[in-house]
Parts: sequence; C-alpha cells; structure tokens
Amino acid sequence: MAQTDYKALLANRMERDFSKWAAQGTLQESEVYRFLHTMKGTAGTIGMAELSDFCAVQLDSFSEHSTSPLSDASLEELIASFRYYFAAEEAVKEETAELETSANDPINEEALVLVIDPDAEYATKIKETLEARSIPAVIALDGQKGMELFYTLHPQMVLVEAKLPDTDGFHLAERIAEAGRDRHLPVAIMREGGQIDDHIRAMEAGATDFLAKPLNMAFFLPYLTNRLRSQEFVLQAVRVDKMAGAGNRQSFDHAISQMANLAERTGKPFTLALLDLDHFKKINDSYGHPAGDEVLRSFSQLILDRKRESDQFFRYGGEEFALILPDTRAAEADAFIDRLRQALAETEFTVNGHVPVRLTFSAGLSEYQLAQETIVSKADQALYLAKRNGRNQTRVYEAAGHDVKRKLNIVIVDDDSLVRKLVAKQFSNWKTEDFDIHIEEYPDGLALVDSDWYRPDEHYMILLDGVMPKMDGLEVLSHVRSQYPHDNILVSMLTSRNNESDIVLALKSGADDYIVKPFYAQEVVARVQRLTKRMFK
Repeated sequence: MAQTDYKALLANRMERDFSKWAAQGTLQESEVYRFLHTMKGTAGTIGMAELSDFCAVQLDSFSEHSTSPLSDASLEELIASFRYYFAAEEAVKEETAELETSANDPINEEALVLVIDPDAEYATKIKETLEARSIPAVIALDGQKGMELFYTLHPQMVLVEAKLPDTDGFHLAERIAEAGRDRHLPVAIMREGGQIDDHIRAMEAGATDFLAKPLNMAFFLPYLTNRLRSQEFVLQAVRVDKMAGAGNRQSFDHAISQMANLAERTGKPFTLALLDLDHFKKINDSYGHPAGDEVLRSFSQLILDRKRESDQFFRYGGEEFALILPDTRAAEADAFIDRLRQALAETEFTVNGHVPVRLTFSAGLSEYQLAQETIVSKADQALYLAKRNGRNQTRVYEAAGHDVKRKLNIVIVDDDSLVRKLVAKQFSNWKTEDFDIHIEEYPDGLALVDSDWYRPDEHYMILLDGVMPKMDGLEVLSHVRSQYPHDNILVSMLTSRNNESDIVLALKSGADDYIVKPFYAQEVVARVQRLTKRMFK
C-alpha cells in the first residue's frame, strides 16, 4: 500500500474521532492526550513529520491522567489545525518508494553492542550515536539485566559502567570477559574521570580497555570499529571454543561444508546430530552462569571421551552442540546418540563444588543426501520436534514428513490499527529458512493478556506500544515478565516518549529494547531481524 493511502486512512479515522467528540459534546482531557499521542506516532511513521511535531508540542498542554471535562467547542482551533495539515498534504504528493522497501532485502550483519549503564540518558546517547552509524545497540540499567541480555543476544562488544546499582562493574566485566573469552569478546569498562588505579583494575579484571567518561565520540567510533574488526579477524583464524573444548561455530560451518563436498564426490553418507541440553536455563538461574559454564564443560568432556576419532564435535551455540558422524547412516547415529544418553543418565555433575545435578538432552538427526543443501535446517527441525514432544529423546528427520521448524512469533500490540497494519505488512515479506514466522496483532494490551498467546517451545518478539487504553503498555510488560520466562521472549517498547524517565521505567520494567515513534516500518523490521536471529544462536 502506498504511503498516501495510509495518510487517507489516517485522515478518515481522525474525522471519525472528531465526529464522536461532537456527538459527546464533552470529553475527558485524557482522551485528547491519547488522541495526540497516537497521532504523533502514526503521523511520523507514515511520513507526516510536520504533523508529528505539531502533536508533540500540543501534548505539553494536556495531561495523560486528567479526567477534567473539555467541550467540543473548546477544541475547534485544534481540530482546524489538524485539518489544515491534511489539506496541505493533498496539495503536495510526496515520493513514497522508501516505505515500500522489501523487508527481505539484504540486511547488513553489523555487530551488536551491549551497553550496561544505570545512567539511561548517557546510555541512550551512546545507543543513538552507534545506531546512526548502523551499529545496533541494546541497553541494560543494572548488572542482572546486563547478564541476561549477554546470554540471550550474544553481543559482539560490551561496555560496562564501573558503578552499577546491584553489583561492582569491574566484577561484572570480569565475569563477562571470562564467559566471552572463547569468542575474543571486547569488553570496555567506563567511569567518570578515570584514575590510573581504574585502568589497572580494568586490566586485572580481564577487560580489553578502560574508557574515561565523558566519551569523546570522535575517538569512540573509530575505536569501537577497530575493536570489532580485530575480533572478526581473530575469530576467522580461531576454530576452537575454549570453554567447551570443542570446535566453535565458525569451525562447524567450515566442517559441514567440507563434509558435504566430500559426500557429493564419493557418495559416502554422513549424519549430523544437534544436541540441546534440556531445561539448562534452570541451572543458570539457580546456581549462576559460572556454574552453568562448568556443567557445559563437563558435558562436552563426556562427549569427547565417547565419540570416535573420526567424529567431529562442536559447540553450536549456548547449550546446543553438534556432532558430525562420517560414514554413518541415521539409524546408526540414532543408536550412538542413545548410548550417549545412557552415559549421561549415569553421570552426576556437581555445581559450586557440591550440589548434584542431573542432565538430559534432546537430539535431532539428519542424514546427508546427495545434492541436499539443508542438512542443518533438517536436523534443527528434528531437534525442535524432540523438544516439543517432551524432550530427553532423539528424532530423525523424515523427508516424507511435514517440515516442523522452530517458530518465531512477531506480536504487535498497538491500539493504532494503521501502525499495526503498516508494521505487519513489512514483516509479511520476511522469509527465512531458519524458522517459521507468524505475525499476531492485538488492538490493546488487555486483548493480549486475556488471550492464550504463549506456547513454551516457541520464540517471541513483542512490539508493545507504551500508551494504550484499557491497559498501559508498562502494565502489559510487567505482566509478561512476571508470568512468562525471559529466555524465549524479547520485548521492545514502541513509544513516543523519549525522555530519560520514560526510558528508565521501560528498561527497569523488563523491556529488552525500545523504539521511539515515529519510525519507518522497514527499520523496525531490520532491527527485529538482527535481535531475534540471535535468539536462535
């Protein structure tokens, strides 16, 4: 749909609101505030920047929570101003090709930067500076949220403020640097001023750098680019996940390509097994991420001790591992994986030196067929089926069966039907072999809360409007975070509020990210693509 069509729809909806006001005779001040708030976001999103700015100015004259009555007559000047903007739009037809950019155009795979800083205003400044250069960033206001985003989104660089409300920044940076050592993660500690003792502590903690605040952006941007580029070069040369003692993801990609080429030349079969530890997040939540890392090391050693010399073992991502079994049919691989499962059942791990832990895993197998290029996605589908059917089992991909991919649900919660329609249209063009995408729309927060929307083995990105009738966006956010797990749900607030206090409130309430209205729909899609793909690493 062209941009001018959206403008016509918005004009028609505006006139319906004005007619309703006239019929009522009087209305509450909060109704006018919500009208202005909605118009501000929608107008900017569809390209009516001047109208969006006008609404922003008018919002200062009305209270969000006031029930004071206003007469329809007292709003005549405001109504006339709105009609003027739409009349001016009709006189000048704008070029609208930008909104029609397909959401499946190639996306630049820029690195993600995690900023852990309780100063929301300063963190936002860093985020906006980076994203203006097409480097996406996410913000955490305390150490706990920082660690959650670190393990969920796998950033390529982390900036940590030395003074955090819930932990010592140096200690947190040490934990992150240790956990990210196998991928040569750049970690920088930041602090106001910065004495030589701070530089020394940063180096002792294992950080890559110490940066004195306020950051000099003229230096910071080339510095950050330099660190990210250096990390990329090192990762291309390094093939081992040091934490697990297995090959890393880059090594896996190289090996699977080599095996496929060999199979096509010789006709010899091989089978790929993807293994995922069941309910592993409970170990991290109960005993801490260092304990979880120790369990991963022990599990890796169990596999390394039992695999054949010709088998290749990799850490595929997080608590997921991959085994390439040369000269092996799927039935033979199934029997081998069953022996591994039995060995694991007989093994008792310990965390924190004494707490006993038992593990199980789910597995998906796919046998390479000549000229088949999707062995990884087929094994992943089999793994997903094993997890969905109860875990602690192995499934072999059956070519005759229906494809069952992991599912990503894009949930759009916004009382503005035009925004929902515009964003959903852009997402409908997103095609990927990695997972199935399902788009759900809800007209308000209460509709989401009252629905049966959540399924444990699927993933979610919730785009949540901040100001809605019936149930405010922050109330919905609080409900989602208190009632559902965090590891398969990302929440991004859509808000016209861009001052520090509102951003702090959203992030402290559990939002993973925020997007300020007005926005271009294709930019939202690109951002969501970058974030959600990391959930499947």
